[in-house]
Amino acid sequence: MRTWAAGAAGASVASSTAWAVPHRIGSGDDLVTISRAWPGSDKHGAVRVTVEGRDPHGRLRAGTVGPDGSVDLLPTGADPRLPALARLAPEAELVVHRAGRRAVLRHTGGYTKIVRPGRSEGVAEAARAGRRLALAAGLDAPDVVRHQPEDAAVTMTVLPGRPVSDLSAGADWQRIWATWATAWTRLQELDPARHAPGLAPHTSADEAEVVGRWAGRASAAGVLPDVWVRRAEHAQARLAAAGEAERLVPTHRDLHDKQLLWDGERLGVLDLDTACLADPVVDPANLAVHADLRRAQGEWSHAAARTVEVTAQLVARVAGVDGERWQAARLATVARLACVYAFRPTWRELVLDWASDRWVALGGGHATA
Repeated sequence: MRTWAAGAAGASVASSTAWAVPHRIGSGDDLVTISRAWPGSDKHGAVRVTVEGRDPHGRLRAGTVGPDGSVDLLPTGADPRLPALARLAPEAELVVHRAGRRAVLRHTGGYTKIVRPGRSEGVAEAARAGRRLALAAGLDAPDVVRHQPEDAAVTMTVLPGRPVSDLSAGADWQRIWATWATAWTRLQELDPARHAPGLAPHTSADEAEVVGRWAGRASAAGVLPDVWVRRAEHAQARLAAAGEAERLVPTHRDLHDKQLLWDGERLGVLDLDTACLADPVVDPANLAVHADLRRAQGEWSHAAARTVEVTAQLVARVAGVDGERWQAARLATVARLACVYAFRPTWRELVLDWASDRWVALGGGHATA
């Protein structure tokens, strides 16, 4: 169904961009308040932004929006590129839907991830490998309980505990991060050949490519201020100058506070299907930068965020990460998050302002401002 998002084209924020993803798209029962958005394209390669949000009935909806204001909104719980979704959704709650790529259903006893046909085997194997690593490090992780290749669906168990992101004001905050530091140091010391053979390497060059890809897609979509294209290039150069790590260690690769659960005794880790072998700076730097972002978003106090930053840096130091690698990795993370949040209307302006402040504070310099 194609409609139009009023005011989408030519929208202006405190940046030099062609447009900004609107807060709402559609109308009536199909009026959707956007919560998340990602780069995308249509079947002809034209720029589209993939969006996810809630309609007036509280249902999760997915679709795409273009710089011209055009909107393609999928029916609730359906996606032609995820053919099993329409059959499985009525018996569950749809909690994630990235149009054309993946959906997650919550039901009694677990979560089911649906991906494009032919891709579920990789998801299942990566999740199993990630769980083996987590258990060896003293962490918990979801277990794959069912893989349905014909539906491109993988069902995993529910972990006990509450999201760590919600616990910053609690009495366990220091204990949570002491537990994380012990477990993550142990994780980085594991022999991957023994605990998770076959993990793919993710080098500093690969990390630089990720930053460049995000900047390229955000720029092509017209949502990224030009200054961040230059800053992303600078971040890539800093990663290259820091060189490759002497050793690659088991790594989550997308670690942040919302990936962690605490049950009062043990930490659980989500989304380990991104696990790889990488520079030991990758996870701690990503976590530290996200901690300061939570402070800027008003979710954590300065003291709570600082606890996480200090702990993350300590883990990096124990792994032999020097000051230049730590600085380069954090700059790269700031640049990437600027690109990620440039698509998301709720946080876009705040995060771009925060990212500019952090860029200068971390020594990115004023030359790219």
